[in-house]
Amino acid sequence: MKKAWSKMFLIDITPHNHNCYDPIINQSIDNYLINDLKLPGHGLLCYINRPSVIIGSAQNAFSEVDLNYLEQNNVSLVRRTSGGGAVYHDQGNIIFENIISGNFDHCSDYNYFAEPILTVLKEIGLQGGHVSAKSALVANDHKFSGMCMIKGQNGYAAGGTLMFDMNIANARQALTPQKRGKVKRGVLSADRPIANLKPLLPDKFAQMSAETFKNEFLLHMFHVEHMKDIPTYHLTQKDWTNIFKLVTQKYGKNVWNYGKNPGYEYYSSLQLKNGQLHVNFSIEDQQISRIKFFGNIITVDAAEALEEVLLGANLNDKILNNLLSRTIFGSNKNFVQIITKMLLTPEKTHQIIG
Repeated sequence: MKKAWSKMFLIDITPHNHNCYDPIINQSIDNYLINDLKLPGHGLLCYINRPSVIIGSAQNAFSEVDLNYLEQNNVSLVRRTSGGGAVYHDQGNIIFENIISGNFDHCSDYNYFAEPILTVLKEIGLQGGHVSAKSALVANDHKFSGMCMIKGQNGYAAGGTLMFDMNIANARQALTPQKRGKVKRGVLSADRPIANLKPLLPDKFAQMSAETFKNEFLLHMFHVEHMKDIPTYHLTQKDWTNIFKLVTQKYGKNVWNYGKNPGYEYYSSLQLKNGQLHVNFSIEDQQISRIKFFGNIITVDAAEALEEVLLGANLNDKILNNLLSRTIFGSNKNFVQIITKMLLTPEKTHQIIG
C-alpha cells in the first residue's frame, strides 16, 4: 500500500452515534467537506444508503432510470455533483469516499484510489480483483465497484461502491438501459454485468451483514484491531447544521434531483394528497417540444397518453384545458387545472440555489 495512505484518517458521519442511511444527506456531505470544511490531508468516508439510485450530474434520468418504479417502491433518486454513471444503492451496498484537501496530486488517477481497496479485498480472500475500464473494479469478469470523482476549489473527492450483498434484481428493475435509444441528450451509463462480493469471499463472510463487513473492511484498511483505534474526525454539531442547510437549499430539492435533466428546460412537481406528480418539458416558439410525466399517482400508460396529447401544444390556458379535457382525465376538472398550472408556471432548473 502506498506510503501516502498511512496518514489517512476516517471521517465519522454518524449523527448522534446512529448510522445515517439517508442518501441525500450522505451525498451532500462530500460537497460540504470539499468546499466548506476543507479538513487538511486525506480523509475517508464509509457509509450505507437505503434503496436509491444515484445519477451523474450530466445524466438524463429518463434514459437511465425507471422513475415510476422508483416512485412506487419508495426508492430515492439522488443526483450527485460529479460525473459518472447511474448506480443502484441499498443496504447491502457500501459507499466509500476519499476526501483530499490541499493538493491535486492524484486527481483523476483512479488506480491510486483503487489500489488500497483491492489490497484489502485480496487480504480478506478475494481472488482476481483488478481495475477495468478506467474506473470499474472487477472480479470474475463482473463489476463489483464503480468509481467517480468531483473536484472543488481546494480539493477533490474520489469515491465508489462495494457491492457486498446488494439486491441485483431490484437494481435491474430500477435502472433501464433499454430506454436509452429514445433519449438523445445526456451522458449514458456503460453497461457491464455486476456481481456481489459476498459469494466471491471466504465462507466466514457468508453470514455477515453489509454493516459488519464495512467495519471489517475498515479495520483492514487502517491496520488496527478495534474501530476505536482508527484515527477519526467526528463531524460536529456546527458541521451538521451546515450540511442540513445544503440539503434544504439545494440537494434535497426535487428540482435538483429530478429536474436537472439535459434536454429539458423546465421542471415542475406537486405533492398531492395521494402522492407526487412530476413533469419535465421544453418549449420552442411557445409550443411544447419535449415532455415527460412521471410520479406515483400516474401510470406509465396515462403518462404517455398525456405526453402524446400535449406534445406540440401552445402554452395557452384555454388550449391546454381543451386538450386535457379530451384525455381520460377530462372529467376531473381539478386534475386538469393542476396539470395546466404546472405547465404555465414551472420551476426553472437554472434557478437552483448554489
